[in-house]
Amino acid sequence: MFKQNLQSIGSAINQFLKENRLEKKIDLSSLHINWKTIAGEMVANHTTRMFIKDNILFLEVDSSALKSELHFLKDQLVQNINHFLKKELVKQLVLL
Repeated sequence: MFKQNLQSIGSAINQFLKENRLEKKIDLSSLHINWKTIAGEMVANHTTRMFIKDNILFLEVDSSALKSELHFLKDQLVQNINHFLKKELVKQLVLL
């Protein structure tokens, strides 16, 4: 008899991503693709660079007025990101 090693496709893909350390790259890609939906059109249009290191999102915007406004909305933006991605990817936001 054959041994049956059944698992769902989703869990097999998740295991593959974890074993190959691709989870964070996929999450960052999803964040880039959906940034307009997560942060809003105005923030997305003025975002010039974004990257994640050690669960800290570094965000650069080209408007000092927007940067000042985002300073007060950091916690809300972190919540929106994690809620959208359905995981705690970002713990802190740093504005550049």
